[in-house]
Amino acid sequence: MNSKLFNVPELSIPVKLEELADGPRKYEFSADPEECAALADRFGLVALNSLSARTTLEWVQPDTVLRMTGRFLASVTQKCVITLSPFDADIDDEISILFARDVSEAADIVDPDEAEPLEGTVIDIGDIVAEELSLSLDPYPRNPAADPSDLVLGPGVELITEDQAAVLPKGENPFSVLESLKPKG
Repeated sequence: MNSKLFNVPELSIPVKLEELADGPRKYEFSADPEECAALADRFGLVALNSLSARTTLEWVQPDTVLRMTGRFLASVTQKCVITLSPFDADIDDEISILFARDVSEAADIVDPDEAEPLEGTVIDIGDIVAEELSLSLDPYPRNPAADPSDLVLGPGVELITEDQAAVLPKGENPFSVLESLKPKG
């Protein structure tokens, strides 16, 4: 089935909220190769080599405020923004999310700005983990082994490190050189 066509998450682990009535429930799962490939496509990765999670769902206030905690591990292949070559990275991140049916009614328990909406009778913990993975990805991935001196950037262009940029005199920036080229008059 084409998940994009039917708007089905690439990694779907639906949990019926009624299963949580007796107390906290633990869930452990891993994405299969097809799910990893679909998530890699969704997040613009060269590859998602693995994704696994351990989570716990528990009611903070029955049928009103739900807490999801846990941890996920992922192995990704990203493209370096400097060299454009692929490199592998590991992600190990925690999950701690509060969901509320009606944030205004639950304001004494949760900060309204911190709670996610909780609707319906099912929560998809697979899609939530996928979203948390997307938030953990470096938006400007840089291969730690990349050597900036190997880059050929063109005449008069030089790549500087963040430390070198931090010590530039105030007012000096990459565009200050362009100002001198501007026609006067």
